[in-house]
Amino acid sequence: MDKQVDMKRVQELVADLREPKPHIFYTDLLLCAGLGWACFAVAVLPGQGLVRALAFVAAVLLLYRSLAFIHEIFHQQGMKAFRLTWHALSGVPLLIPFMLYLPIHQGHHNKATYGTKEDGEYDQFHGRAGLASVKLFALNLALPLALWVRFAILTPLALVLPPIREKMIPEFVHMALRMPFRAPAIKESARAEAMKIEWWCCAWAWTLVAIGALAGWSWVAAWALLVVAIATLNTIRAMGGTHLYVEELEGRDARGQLLDSLNVDSNDPISLLLCPVGLRFHALHHVAPYLPYHAMPTAHRRLMEQLPAGSEYHQVTVGSIAEGIGRLRQATRAVRPAAGKA
Repeated sequence: MDKQVDMKRVQELVADLREPKPHIFYTDLLLCAGLGWACFAVAVLPGQGLVRALAFVAAVLLLYRSLAFIHEIFHQQGMKAFRLTWHALSGVPLLIPFMLYLPIHQGHHNKATYGTKEDGEYDQFHGRAGLASVKLFALNLALPLALWVRFAILTPLALVLPPIREKMIPEFVHMALRMPFRAPAIKESARAEAMKIEWWCCAWAWTLVAIGALAGWSWVAAWALLVVAIATLNTIRAMGGTHLYVEELEGRDARGQLLDSLNVDSNDPISLLLCPVGLRFHALHHVAPYLPYHAMPTAHRRLMEQLPAGSEYHQVTVGSIAEGIGRLRQATRAVRPAAGKA
């Protein structure tokens, strides 16, 4: 039986699921962000220690899910009102606006650059998966300060010092996995909106300073810890639920991206919490990137049922994040001997 995925057949099976349902997007975002910030306030305000700790954990999980909509925003760019709402509730308060992600993700879905040195969401893990993972977790610790400097300092300085806008900002802070990496320029059509959001982030960054001075630095420390915790969860997800991170000299088409990606087909709490908003189905996403997150469980179920048993699509599906991490380590170890012979 032919195990190669018929990409045309895949497109046909999911064609009716591509329309986003705004009411699902808004309900999910408003609940997660609203409850998340409420839990954050409970965690920071005086109270019983255990209650505050549990509230903080809930805030991390809820706001992690809220922030994860940044991925949907890229693929559903016609939903401009939703994008602005997301910025108000998640992107600006966490200092992780869409502008940091937009140019990076464009290269990741380009078949000419996917999985190459030009792909900022990719890195070469072969022979150094452990070291690369440690680097990513360590960078998370510096993220709150880096984000604050990016918007509080570099944004106003860029007005009077053009080299900061042209060189330092593209190289300093962005949502790239690969470090160092120079982010491509944002397309002209998106620059006006990006600049407005950037100044809102600048205002919020200095508001954090005011909050610290007036209400106490524990609020700012809690915000920083929140950002670190969210970034850490995302790093774990990246290690076990996205790609195998075996860099190549040339890009890969949709089938090549499928074979390098993973689906986490599990409803266990850990998988659901670590891979929110459709991120459990990353291999499916690279086959049909236009699918909204609420359609992905249905699309995945159809493909598992209707594609030939044991097909390539079945082969890239794992049962847990832990199994996905095992696949990553296996793939990166397998490359090492070949690289030594070259």
